[in-house]
Amino acid sequence: MSITSRHGSRSLRLLAAAGACAFTLTACGSSAEPSAELADDFLCAMEAKSPEHEQLLRIMRADTYTPQVDHRAPRFVEGMQINLRGEPEYRVTPSIRACVFFRNNGREAGQTTLTYAWEPLVDGQKPASPAGARSYRLGGATGWSHDSATGLVVRCDMPGALEAPSKNVLLRADASFIVPPAPGHDHATQDRQMEFVYRMARRATEALGCANKPLEKEPVVEPVAGGGAS
Repeated sequence: MSITSRHGSRSLRLLAAAGACAFTLTACGSSAEPSAELADDFLCAMEAKSPEHEQLLRIMRADTYTPQVDHRAPRFVEGMQINLRGEPEYRVTPSIRACVFFRNNGREAGQTTLTYAWEPLVDGQKPASPAGARSYRLGGATGWSHDSATGLVVRCDMPGALEAPSKNVLLRADASFIVPPAPGHDHATQDRQMEFVYRMARRATEALGCANKPLEKEPVVEPVAGGGAS
């Protein structure tokens, strides 16, 4: 005779199913289409000689860097979907930190941090850049860049059941740069930071499966006239 009751067997099956949900690209109960299978480090890994890699080295004034993946691709997508739905409430977070890059493999002070969040549409349409920042328009995206921080907002039309709530928000990407200081406002570095954030945010839109493919085009980084520090 089995020592597990019929009720116990059913409970175990439910627990197993719940556990499986935690490792899928979409949360259980969501009809959103899962993204194509991606490498766990898709959001943060950069190939040598890629534009992102070269930009980050120059931004951080470093010879090397070490990436730390805080949210691997499946967990990132799951977390962003939970934040967009607003449930379960106890798992909703203001933002998700995806990557941290440590300067010269952590041997020297300095790091770059990338976070993502959903921003209410009305907030995203207001000027959000701090004083002294340069403003940008990059196709359908808008952004700003300061000496130590850069932000970008763009529409991301989510598939399935998340399409309706995604119409009321913008995807926001933020980067902070803790690097050796440059004299004055280094406009070339600010532009470089803006392009870096655009290229990295493109990975987030691909992981999320944004149906409108908002960052598909190569970035043309030109500050808006009269929209930044002199």
